[in-house]
Amino acid sequence: MFLVIAVTALSATFGTQQANHRKLIQRIDPSDSRVAYTGRWNFSDPDRPWCGWQGASFVVNFNGTKLWADLDAGTLTEYFRVIIDDDHARSKKIAVTSSRATYALTPRMPLGVHKVEVVKESYAGRNATLFGLEVRGVGLDEPPVRPLRKIEFYGDSNLAGYSLENEQNNGANVFVGCHFGYAGITARMFAAEYHNVSASGETISSLHNRYDRMDWWTPNPQWDFGNFLADLVVVNLGANDVGSPVNQIKADYHAFLDDLRAVHPNAHIMLFNSWGWDFDEPANYIHEVIAERNDSDMSSAIFPWLFEQWHGCEFDHAGMANVLAEHVSNVLGWTYAPADVVSGYGVGGDVANGGFEQDAPFGGFGWRYKDAPGVTRMNDPDGAYEGGYFARLTNADEIHQPNPANNGNEVMVTWWARGPGANDEMDVVIDFRSQQIYTVPLQVSTETFALTNVWQQFSMRATAPSNAPDPVYQTRLTLKARPNSTVDVDGVVMSTQ
Repeated sequence: MFLVIAVTALSATFGTQQANHRKLIQRIDPSDSRVAYTGRWNFSDPDRPWCGWQGASFVVNFNGTKLWADLDAGTLTEYFRVIIDDDHARSKKIAVTSSRATYALTPRMPLGVHKVEVVKESYAGRNATLFGLEVRGVGLDEPPVRPLRKIEFYGDSNLAGYSLENEQNNGANVFVGCHFGYAGITARMFAAEYHNVSASGETISSLHNRYDRMDWWTPNPQWDFGNFLADLVVVNLGANDVGSPVNQIKADYHAFLDDLRAVHPNAHIMLFNSWGWDFDEPANYIHEVIAERNDSDMSSAIFPWLFEQWHGCEFDHAGMANVLAEHVSNVLGWTYAPADVVSGYGVGGDVANGGFEQDAPFGGFGWRYKDAPGVTRMNDPDGAYEGGYFARLTNADEIHQPNPANNGNEVMVTWWARGPGANDEMDVVIDFRSQQIYTVPLQVSTETFALTNVWQQFSMRATAPSNAPDPVYQTRLTLKARPNSTVDVDGVVMSTQ
């Protein structure tokens, strides 16, 4: 009898706990005012808001231990990034399928108030829909305070984050992103909200035809620009126009800028283009377009294209964000925080990340290619020459990094290296390239260095040609293991004068 009573009591207690547990799951409607949205969301049905463009997001403060979202990606699987308590470095991407399902946004967390932001990273198919949230716990608190500044970005595949998480131009949707693209990085540097209206393959005129849309696919419904009064508008278009007559490209810029000024009457509007991939690229003349506008609240800036003929990855975008932030600060007087992604752009003639101490969220560290079979970024504080990391090269593999240079510049490189074997050797190459950086170098200097099993400092210098057929635009430093050699490298420093 006692055993039966005890089991019955235990079952009753367990049942009560289960009932209480079920009561703790709070369903939150998408129309709840405590859900804060950023981006071109359509609320024609408040219980089923949808968005298309990458960078669209929602954020909540929830009081509880776990949060779920009821989502449908549209026609194809899309990727969303979940940032918990502003920890961008440890944020995670989730794959949302093309059918409605509920996704855990957080692990089980300590009871309390937590901030969760969900950002749409990709835009491969039709539009994504949010059907609601579920909270285990008390429910939602008031949303976070909105940033004061607003930035609108318009662009092509670069801004859309094509191959953002892959160094070798892999366009699979899993490698596409925008949170760690330069639009997202720059917005965080300025503590701003942002919209990212961009798509692969866009020309100036084609995006001009879509800039006022709620989504890429259809002209209606149109976006109400009064819902997002941008302080800054950044236009990164023109790469896909190369080959058209320059006067036509300029005319397309002017037509787009006319309409942008009409819908953004009080914003600073700028053209932002890269140099270094074609002799006739728009970076050569966007300053002329701005001068022709006679608009004191417009400007232009250019950044170096330092990733061969391919698209940039996260550390490249951090470099773009630094260039953009400096320009905006100079023009508008905005102060900014450091980028939260390591930059692959050297500063002041030096290399970037010469000690290999930092890496981007996807794992790249500013020297291509991290996935080469003979390249390893070693975490070994006891074995590194300085800091906690160094690069190990084996099996004739290499790493390289380009940086800007000009005719007649002298490049001086120093580095520390060692090899565990008796006959380990490395090659160091300094080359100089024209505005078409992915073509044959204008000049190449190569030296071979014999290593020992202790760290030694080495140096090499080279001078850019002064009378090459085309002007020098960049220098590329390559560090390479010789066949059958293992090479450890650390403390790389370069001067360009």
